[in-house]
Amino acid sequence: MMNFRRLALVSGLAVLSAVAFAPKAGAVQTTQDVTFGGSIVASCTFTGTTAGVLANQGSNAWVEGSNGGGIGNIGTAASTTVKCTSGGQLAVSAPVKVAAPATFVDTIKQAVVSDGTNYTSSSTPFDNTTWNQPTTALTIPVNINVPLKVSAVIGVNNTTGGVPVGTYTYKATLTATPN
Repeated sequence: MMNFRRLALVSGLAVLSAVAFAPKAGAVQTTQDVTFGGSIVASCTFTGTTAGVLANQGSNAWVEGSNGGGIGNIGTAASTTVKCTSGGQLAVSAPVKVAAPATFVDTIKQAVVSDGTNYTSSSTPFDNTTWNQPTTALTIPVNINVPLKVSAVIGVNNTTGGVPVGTYTYKATLTATPN
């Protein structure tokens, strides 16, 4: 009987070792690629924008916001900063009346933007001196904050008559187009 026990023990060990150490049939390593994608869109943003102040000097028939903008010295130029992720071009529109006295004659409406070195203008110049700036768009470098000064002059180029008393509000639109 002892041989039977020994035979059963040896047989059991043989079966267990065959199961435990047998190669796994059909086990195949597999791989999977994972893709990452996205679209990076070129953009321009404006920050730190402050309004300009329109003022009149003496008997001039125009209002102006230019002091600090490198163009004139009446009122205060507006300011803003532009940044384009891929560089860009900046243009300015002529000022548009939001509010002004009904009798104010605004035949000439011009805005000029300066980056401290270069200028772009919205339209025909107010005069042939400092307001005579190109209408070519300013070049905005790649991913750099560019401080801008925006000057405006609205009215008639005449040094007699002055302007009517009242509230004056005009807006010029800056357009930054990314490359």
